[in-house]
Amino acid sequence: PARTFTTAEHARALQASGRKHGGGLHNALVSDGERWLNPPPLRFVDEPARHKLLDLLGDLALCGRPLGPMHVEAHCAGHALHVELARALLAADAGAA
Repeated sequence: PARTFTTAEHARALQASGRKHGGGLHNALVSDGERWLNPPPLRFVDEPARHKLLDLLGDLALCGRPLGPMHVEAHCAGHALHVELARALLAADAGAA
């Protein structure tokens, strides 16, 4: 239930370009830079952090390997960084085989 999030400016640009499909205040958090525009604003006080964690876990699960116990710290992470980590994990697996 942790929604994706974006800025109002980015949401308007996506909508204007026709690339926004099914997105809106009902399924995405939108910020004007100072506050959330959604009524009610957050489902959880840490909803954006929960969404980022779920993104990370989902992206790493696509490796198709057990993740095992690991400690991961991510700062300003996104799908591109997650893919780099996944590739590094798979490369480490290949080197260990």
